[in-house]
Amino acid sequence: MKTGIRTEISFFCRFHIKPVIFFIGFFTIAAFFLLSASCFGIQQKNSHKEITLTLASYVPAGYPYLYAGQKIFVDLVNKRGKGVVQLNSYFSGTLLKGNLLLPGLQAGTTDLIFQTGAYLLGSYPIIGIQMLPVWKTVSESYKALKMGTPLYELQNQVLGEKNLFQLANSGLIPEFLWTRKKLVRTPGDMKGLKIRVAGIVEAKIIQAFGASPVTMPSAELPQSLQRGVIDGALINPWTAQGRGIEEFCEYMLVHPVSWISTPIYIMRDRWDSLSESVKRMLLDCASEWEIRYMSFPGIGIVNEEQLSNEVIPAYESRGMKAVYLTKKEVDAFDNAAKPVIKWWVKRVGEKIGNTALKYTGKSAAYAVQP
Repeated sequence: MKTGIRTEISFFCRFHIKPVIFFIGFFTIAAFFLLSASCFGIQQKNSHKEITLTLASYVPAGYPYLYAGQKIFVDLVNKRGKGVVQLNSYFSGTLLKGNLLLPGLQAGTTDLIFQTGAYLLGSYPIIGIQMLPVWKTVSESYKALKMGTPLYELQNQVLGEKNLFQLANSGLIPEFLWTRKKLVRTPGDMKGLKIRVAGIVEAKIIQAFGASPVTMPSAELPQSLQRGVIDGALINPWTAQGRGIEEFCEYMLVHPVSWISTPIYIMRDRWDSLSESVKRMLLDCASEWEIRYMSFPGIGIVNEEQLSNEVIPAYESRGMKAVYLTKKEVDAFDNAAKPVIKWWVKRVGEKIGNTALKYTGKSAAYAVQP
């Protein structure tokens, strides 16, 4: 009897218990791997989770040319960056006014900004190369300043020392001199005039011409011109009509007294903290944005052919007088501006300044011919 019981137990253990243990072990291991794979998948998914960055600009929504140009970048990122990166954009100074864009960027209020060099030059003098009267055309400046060029790399090398990164610069547009009543053909004609400027480089140039610079945002132009607080202004012709300048000024000097741009900036440490996929997306979109904003006739929203064929004639149709200079008169303005270029070289350091000027081709100032 005992022998039979032992035999049954032995049989049960051999053919029932061991398989049960086997299957329990098998399913435990399988469950472990499935759970691990699931967790890994979630972790992978989270590591590629779409992020949202904030972008701010002082340029008003609907502003002629510049708003449309800046919005190209926003639209490119939000279309192509789905699942990777999206932009919340704030134009018209709704998040940060023009003079607060850099402090806001530094404080983390925004991740990216479109900003003109006039507001950045005090902290980052290398940006002065974008404002000096050493350029010839919009397309020339695009070729010299676009992503990957020696001048682009030089600027970012210097900017990086103060934790700033210029993502892209689509090119430069000239700033013309607009005067209420005085016809200006030479620097001597400007003596005693009060001229609105945006920043220190423009102020230095205006002083070199014998006039008195008055620093103010372009939003204050209409009232200041109307009341005679200033006699004229430096402002680019693509956006001057956005301030209604033709209502207050009789003359437009078709000569680039200085230049202006609105590159995309981000703090260097913020850029470095982004994932490689986000950086790649932003770089790809920025590269196309440069081409489509300010570059060549038929491609960029802003170009010199458009200036001659569309923008200037629009002002003339409203009664303004476009003043075109002779070569001798152009040379007089160029010579009067040389001390400002030397001042800038000393400010950034001779080695850096001279290298930057070399990359511009040391080109003559650009003048549109009638």
